[in-house]
Amino acid sequence: MHSVAASRSFANFSDLAARRPFASTAGRPASFAIHRPLLGRAGEVIEDGEAFGADSLGDVTENAANLAERRRHRNRVHTANFPAQGDTGNVTPPDTQGTVGPHHLMVTLNNNVTIESRNGTVLQSVPIAGFWSSLGNISEAFDPRVLFDPYANRWIVSSGANAVSPSSYILIGASATSDPTGGWYLYKVKVGASGQSWADYPTLGFNGDWIVVQANVFAVSDFAFLGSHIYAFNKADLYAGGAGQYTLFQDASGFSDYPAVTHDNTLATEYLVRNWNSGAGTLRISTITGAVGSEVLTIGVAFPKASSGWQDSAPLTNFAPQLGSTAKIDTDDSRIENCVYRNGSLWAAQTAYLPASGTATRSIAQWWQINTASGSLGVVQQLGRIDSPSAQFDYAYPTLDVNSRDDMMIGYSRFGASQYASANYSFRMHNDPPNTLGPDTVFKAGEAPYFKDFGTGDNRWGDYSNVAVDPVNDLDLWTIQEYAGTANNWGTWWGNVSFDNNAPTPTPTASATPTPTATISPTRTPIATPTPGCHNHHRRHHRHQAC
Repeated sequence: MHSVAASRSFANFSDLAARRPFASTAGRPASFAIHRPLLGRAGEVIEDGEAFGADSLGDVTENAANLAERRRHRNRVHTANFPAQGDTGNVTPPDTQGTVGPHHLMVTLNNNVTIESRNGTVLQSVPIAGFWSSLGNISEAFDPRVLFDPYANRWIVSSGANAVSPSSYILIGASATSDPTGGWYLYKVKVGASGQSWADYPTLGFNGDWIVVQANVFAVSDFAFLGSHIYAFNKADLYAGGAGQYTLFQDASGFSDYPAVTHDNTLATEYLVRNWNSGAGTLRISTITGAVGSEVLTIGVAFPKASSGWQDSAPLTNFAPQLGSTAKIDTDDSRIENCVYRNGSLWAAQTAYLPASGTATRSIAQWWQINTASGSLGVVQQLGRIDSPSAQFDYAYPTLDVNSRDDMMIGYSRFGASQYASANYSFRMHNDPPNTLGPDTVFKAGEAPYFKDFGTGDNRWGDYSNVAVDPVNDLDLWTIQEYAGTANNWGTWWGNVSFDNNAPTPTPTASATPTPTATISPTRTPIATPTPGCHNHHRRHHRHQAC
């Protein structure tokens, strides 16, 4: 259904920052825990395609000789290691999110939206409710996301609003220029005209035509899962400060279908990936295609399959141990944490739980590279796991990105009885052995035990993180991750890896045996983006079992 936003506004970030402090958000307590991401409907066992061979499954463990050889060929420098933003004491978890632009870093957390210089100096900061306040009737904003579109030099933000409420909204915004401290076009879209449903855990991606937000929709009255809403916003319209044109798709079989960040402005397909059936080791790929305003959602075009499965969640809510406390930390579930398209492949990351049957003893960070070529759509090209079989460490909330020559960084949180919760990453060069990663690297060590539940009993973390390629050279990779700070505070931290830009361009990664599915990924004809004008427009803790 083609629609326009329920409300739109134009706001200047610098003006908002100058208005601090904002009045308290109506209806929200001074300190509160964002509701845990709710679980939806599990997928079905799908046998399409061939499983990725167990002998190809990679992890971060290699012998010392192999690591030494790889390090000699690893032309990179760890150049950035400084704070992002910290705990203001009134909300948990942070929903760790930030990204990099040509001249700025932008951090969107459940407390504040902050603009920093590329060396971490805070330039301006606004409470998250204040950022969206010009839209009106926003009592709570949560699950924020931020992306930078290098093809149009624009910043994109999204959020959910008013959880478990008849006035639930999806919030979406785009910067008017490449400067995030300037003007923003902001929009809100009502979730369900009747007021009987609300949207949880919105995810964000884009391609040349659309900015796509997917959200899990639940009943206000009893938290019953109602399916997935997918909003395909007309990107040119949002960038011009237009009416907020979008097409809404509703998918009863969807859940946390993550729209790809598409590193190809000519690709006419927007891919979405979801965790489909953990026990069977399958994901599901869907697509949005067609002309802007006449989009078509095709569900289940492929089902990438691993040779072995995993479990969706831990046997108890607070699962991961930490040094200095008997209290454990929530590592959530196996939904896809992010997805990117690059050079003909989809890359995705997720938390998973092992062993695949019986009582789960550890959480791992699992990553995929999946072919999108015609005749090979859904073929798993690489599959790796950051795992500690002895359960010395648990890994959770992984996200990844890939640069122009297929070097990949994956960032995540690491937990263990011998350490405080830390911010970590691993990376692989494009010419590394398939399915392997470099060492598990701590770039910000935890500083103290952490337990913050505001009376819920749920020691929340995450709910996610971010990795982003640097638009300046399309090579360097940045990550923002959470760590346990002092005085029972969470913190977020920036890490960056800079690569030698004289390294050779990669050849395509070899594919496993193709599936019989044949789908063509068309390219689009680029169109000019309208020049923007000046428009003065005006969880709770509730754990569901998968069906």
